[in-house]
Amino acid sequence: MKVLTRYQLRMAKPDEDAETIARLKVTCWREAYTGLLPQALLDGLDVTRATRSWTESLKTGIAWIAEQSGEPVGFGHSRNDEVTTLYVRKADHRNGVGAALLSHCFDEIGCLGYTRAHLWVLENNFAARRFYQRQCGNGKARRPVGFSRWPDIMEVRYEFNVPD
Repeated sequence: MKVLTRYQLRMAKPDEDAETIARLKVTCWREAYTGLLPQALLDGLDVTRATRSWTESLKTGIAWIAEQSGEPVGFGHSRNDEVTTLYVRKADHRNGVGAALLSHCFDEIGCLGYTRAHLWVLENNFAARRFYQRQCGNGKARRPVGFSRWPDIMEVRYEFNVPD
C-alpha cells in the first residue's frame, strides 16, 4: 500500500507522543462521531485525561503516526492481535492514510506471530465499516461499546487475515 508522498508515517515514541495522539484522537472523535455518539460524550472529551491513558497504552502496544509537513493527521495503535485504534482527520480521508496505518498495524501484529487480526468499530459508523470491508475485513460479532450512560450504543468486530 502506497501513501501519497505528502504523508510520512513514523512509529510513535512512548515517552514523547502520548499528548500528540490524545489531541489527535479528541479531534478525530469530534469530527467522526458528531451525530453518531451523544454530544455530551463528545463535549466531555479531555486531552489531559486522554494523554494519561495514551501514556499507558503506548507502553503495551505499538502506534504509528501519519504526518503531513510535520503535523499529525492520523494514527493507528495495535496490541497483541487487535488494532485498538485507527483515526485519520476528516480532511485527510481518501488519501490512503488510513489504509497505510492499518497495514503498519497488521505488520506489527504479524511480527508477533499472529495470522489473524481484529478491531471493533461503531455499528452505525457506516463510512468506517465500508472502509474496513474494502480492506478485506469481515464483520463477525456485535456487542455494546460499554458506555454505562448509553448502553444501546453497539460496535461490530471485524476480522482480517494478516499478510505474511
